[in-house]
Order: sequence, then structure tokens, then C-alpha cells
Amino acid sequence: MSKFYVFREMKKTWVKDLQPGQPVDDAFVLRKKELKDFEKGSFLKLELGDRTGRIDAVVWDNPDQFYLKAKEGDFLQVRGMASVYRDNLQIKVDSFSRLDPAKVDLKEFLPTAAESPEALFAAYQKEAQSLKNPHLKMLFEEIFADSRLVEKLKLAPAAKLWHHNYLGGLLQHTLKIVAICKAAAEIYPLAKRDLLIAGALLHDIGKVSQYQMEGYIDYSDEGRLVGHIVEGCQIVSDKISKIPDFPVELSLNLKHLILSHQGELELGSPVVPQTLEAIILHHADQMDAQVGGVTRIIQNEREPGKKWSSYVNLIKRFIYFGDESTKKERG
Repeated sequence: MSKFYVFREMKKTWVKDLQPGQPVDDAFVLRKKELKDFEKGSFLKLELGDRTGRIDAVVWDNPDQFYLKAKEGDFLQVRGMASVYRDNLQIKVDSFSRLDPAKVDLKEFLPTAAESPEALFAAYQKEAQSLKNPHLKMLFEEIFADSRLVEKLKLAPAAKLWHHNYLGGLLQHTLKIVAICKAAAEIYPLAKRDLLIAGALLHDIGKVSQYQMEGYIDYSDEGRLVGHIVEGCQIVSDKISKIPDFPVELSLNLKHLILSHQGELELGSPVVPQTLEAIILHHADQMDAQVGGVTRIIQNEREPGKKWSSYVNLIKRFIYFGDESTKKERG
């Protein structure tokens, strides 16, 4: 796993910085490819990416030949020109060639959390070690003893696109939910604090196998066929089975937190939240996911003179950035 953090500078052109009329001769990962017909023949539509974002690209000359030259997930050296088509920036590709994956710096294609994996995991361990319940403490000891699981946990993203969609994003997202749940436990004294915090720490642990990270973040076969909720419940059940006399009631409540945290059957939860702790956890998860997603949009789209984001299909709304002049007056 350390290959993600051994880097050499290579790219000079980033998706987020491309401007119309700018020549392109740089490395990108091929996320999608599709041969499309039009009235005069066919063309090849591509989606390229790097750690800063995604961009459409098009090949007009010999599209069938180029289609066979690369598969999705390949790293390509792309030569062409950035241009605007129907108000969207794209790259008109003149040529491309495949790059040897062994010579590619993955950090250039996979965005990463600002904190190191080790720092994020140390913070995660600290929260787990703060629990007072002896059985929950033993459960986390079993988890931390699983070195393969720990390495996956350090790097996993929290999502493909919407929120915390970068290496280390899962731990970042989890720690924020823990912070929200700790505050909620102070406000709502009937909540079982240790159970709630343990649930926050474990609710998304199934995402360690939800995604593949070979050039870009996408769903793994296991992520699509099983899903992180079922996978997470299975991981916790397996670890609990190794602990003698683990209380049945505690096990049921903890697994319920994992299984219900999405909140609705339509959103993928096998059951809806039916305990105080499960209701708190669901809303904490929703809050950080929504805030994380909106934060990403603000960071990616806000610029001087722009008051509104583009339409966000996932949450069916625009995001208001505000008036820069008003901010200066207030500031």
C-alpha cells in the first residue's frame, strides 16, 4: 500500500486548470470510452481524469482504431487542445499513447486527504481507546490486530464522487461523525455514549472493500454485489465471534447501528433506525455527508463574480455562494 505515498513529479497540466485554447500534452487516466455515431460517421468520446477532476475528450480521426488502443483504467499520454463545446470544456485529442502503470505516480490521479493516513488512523485509535465498555474495547483490539483491514481502512475513500471522495476520506468522514455523536451524547443523556461512539467508528467500515482505486475511484465488484452495509455488519460479526461472552444485546444494538445508518430502506439500509443511538447516528452521518458534498462543490466551483453553483442532481438544487461584495463589507 505504500506505493500511494512514494511520489515523483510528472504532471504539469491539471484538469481543474485547463483553459480553452490551451495545448495539452500530459498524462491522464481513462475513466470511460464510448464510440458514438453522428451524421457523418462516428467519433470516440472519452472521459479523462486526474486528482483534480474529470473532463470529456473527443477523438474525431480514426476513432475505431483509437478505441482499440486503450481500455478504461489505463494511463494515457494525451496530446491535443482544450476547447469549448456546448458550454462545456473538453479536450480535442490528436493522439494518445498508453503509459506503463509502474512508472506512474498514483498521487497525481488519486486525490488524498490533507492529513497522512497514519495521523488519521492514530486519531481513530484514540477514539476507540477512549471507550469504557470492556467488550467494545476488546472488539477494537480484534480490529486493530487485523493488519490487512487496518491498511485498507487507512486509505479507503468515503464515496466515489459526492463526499470525502479521496484516499483517507473514510477516516476523515468517520472522525467527524464521532465528533458530532460525542456532542449529541452530551445533549441527549439517555443515549448510551459508548454504544453510539462505537457505532460511529464502525458504521462505514464495510467501505474498506466498497471501492477499487486503480487510477480512479470506482465501485469494486464486492461493492456493487454486496455493498458496504452488509460487508460492514459481517466484519463486525466476525470480530465479535472471536470474543468470549460478548453480550448478545450489545451485539444486536451495534449491528443495528451499522445496518440502519442510511436511514431509509430506499437508501440501502436493510432496516430503519429503531433505537435512540441509531437515530442520532443516522442524522450525524447525513449531516457530514451533505456538508462534505456541498463543501466540495464550493471549493471546486466558487470563483469571483459567481453566485451560484451548477445544478446538483444528487440533492436536486443549486448551491448559493453569496455575493463577494457583501462578504467584503462584512469582513
